[in-house]
This record gives sequence, C-alpha cells and structure tokens, in this order.
Amino acid sequence: MIDILGFHTDRDYQAELAALPHDIDTLTIRTLTREAALENQRLNRLASAVRFAGDPTLGFIAYVAFGPDALPIPPLYEVRLIEPDGIYTVPDSVRTNLPAERVEGAKRQLLAEDAVRHAKLWGFDPTQYRVQVTAF
Repeated sequence: MIDILGFHTDRDYQAELAALPHDIDTLTIRTLTREAALENQRLNRLASAVRFAGDPTLGFIAYVAFGPDALPIPPLYEVRLIEPDGIYTVPDSVRTNLPAERVEGAKRQLLAEDAVRHAKLWGFDPTQYRVQVTAF
C-alpha cells in the first residue's frame, strides 16, 4: 500500500478499518460479560442470604434497614480512594467484592500507589487522601 506521501507501507489501512468494529465489539462484550457476572454474583449472594432469613420480604427489609449485619453471611467490602477535597473518587481506584481479610491490604495499596500517582498528576499531597470502606 502507498501512503499519502508516496511511501510504501505494509499496513493495510482498509483491512484495519474493516476489522475495527469487530475489535470494539469483542472488547465491549468481554467487559460487559465480566460486569454482568459480578453483578449476578452479588445479587445471588444477597438473594440467598435474604432467603436464609426466612421470609424474603422481611429479609430484604432487614437488609435495607440494618445493612449487611442483619443477614447471616459475612459482608463483602468495597474500598475506594477519595481525593483530598473529600468529594470525588479517584478514577480506577475502586476495589470491590473484598472479604474482610483483604481490606487492609487494599487500603495500603491504594494509599501507597494510587494516591501517590494521582497526587503527582494533580499536584495534591498524597497524605491528604483517604480510603472509604463500605460493607455490603
């Protein structure tokens, strides 16, 4: 193939362009499939815990009113890094579906790596970041 300046190139741009929708579809389907599987896992876990409580309606109300401590299963945790202003979550810093024994390690990693990288990028002090832990 000859490019705009008249140089020979081995790249077939038309073939790359034709393959691009397939590549995008493949990546999107893989990502959506993974996300759907995680959500199904969360919903199945919650549904089995609510059913274990006896009455599904009362179990769900107990979960909404009292949180994961009302159900007979150990909670999982979500850990996220919060910017120094206290409002925004640092992009790509959310770790989810963590058992209790992995929470401290995730917190240390977020503060040691993600906070330093984000602070360097935006001019913040890495010691001003905080980690928010949520049980579910």
